[in-house]
Amino acid sequence: MSPSVCSTPLPLPSQVPRMPNLPWELILDILSRLPATSLLRFRCVSKPWRSLIDSPDFVQMHLRQSQKAAGTTNRSLILGFLGIYSIDLDSLDCARPLRPPFSSSDVSNSCNGLVLLLGQNQTPFLWNPCTRKYKTLPDSPHEYPPPGIPVDYNALYKRYGFGYVAQDDDYKVLRVVEFRSPDSTWIGSEAKIYSLKTNSWRRVDHYPFPLPRIRGWGVHVNGAVHTVLSLDNYYQEIVAFDLRTEKHYTIPKPDLLLENVELSVDEMAGCLCLLVRKKRRINIWIMKEYHVKSSWTKLLSIAPPLIDEHCSLISPLAYSRRGDEVLLNCDDEKLVWYDLTRKTTRDVDVQGLPFRFYAEFFVGSLLPLENGCRGGGGGEDEIGITRRATRQKNTKMNDTRKKRDDFLSKGFKLVL
Repeated sequence: MSPSVCSTPLPLPSQVPRMPNLPWELILDILSRLPATSLLRFRCVSKPWRSLIDSPDFVQMHLRQSQKAAGTTNRSLILGFLGIYSIDLDSLDCARPLRPPFSSSDVSNSCNGLVLLLGQNQTPFLWNPCTRKYKTLPDSPHEYPPPGIPVDYNALYKRYGFGYVAQDDDYKVLRVVEFRSPDSTWIGSEAKIYSLKTNSWRRVDHYPFPLPRIRGWGVHVNGAVHTVLSLDNYYQEIVAFDLRTEKHYTIPKPDLLLENVELSVDEMAGCLCLLVRKKRRINIWIMKEYHVKSSWTKLLSIAPPLIDEHCSLISPLAYSRRGDEVLLNCDDEKLVWYDLTRKTTRDVDVQGLPFRFYAEFFVGSLLPLENGCRGGGGGEDEIGITRRATRQKNTKMNDTRKKRDDFLSKGFKLVL
């Protein structure tokens, strides 16, 4: 039986219609909407693409595109506590383990695709999970308290906050160390600021607060980090620390707050959130316009049976793609969608989700980890470390083999 013959002959190469060249502006717009991990692979397409993807302007353009509410292809959750995991917000199908450069499972907070992690002995380092670049922060011993004051150095309490200062185009880390006497009396606290642009620490003058026991200063909004502190006879206030001016100020709370409530703050979609808990009911307020009291809006109110009656902590993480649902972290044990219209909840089944976790919203970016964070390159990734170690091992083996061969060669010459 003879093979079948195509009835229509294939066109000659000169007859194949060529795909029209896309305008460079359109290519730029398409690339800026892709996930950071895809762009890192596309650097191999051509030298012009590599130069474009590495350029500071494109890095910033891609970040702005990723931060838009509709740009869900580059949004995920990063989990800590029992290892580091990533969950894609589009699918929420499975928790994928990540490999930070050092042994760490303590996620402080994230900002613009950079994550502040704490390694062994609470050594802080900045890490970009997409590019796998990292930067270890330099050591900075505490300078307070002065000699002669009795301090229980076995019970030092330390917290970090991390954020971006747009006016200076700089990423900064706030470190607060609390000192207590042997009888647990608060003596004082020391605050220091790390600047990525200068790669150095400096001490903050007149830091007057003890540390909060929940979240610390991990809520970053509008160039400041936020927490709830008990001031003036345990009166709870939302306190902000401006990373640029290094000054403290309070955020006005919404009216209609009940008495005898527990307050905490969080962040969602770039806005400050206030969590108000009274007994088993939790109300979540969102500040639509920063530092404007009238912009506080009650986002949701939730209580059993919508949530487990033993649930004591709820954190808002992100809106759904259509904006009609809010993803909640319940007691660091499970994820729940809350329907803002129907006022109902549904559990999220995530394969491989650890039974305990901290959850942070994360937007993938190409930000490097060099001073200023605007240029390409900078830092060292785990692949580079592995390759360098392999080269060193191979060099050592080659040197050993050469010495052995030289020894054997000389030995045979002596025998001959």
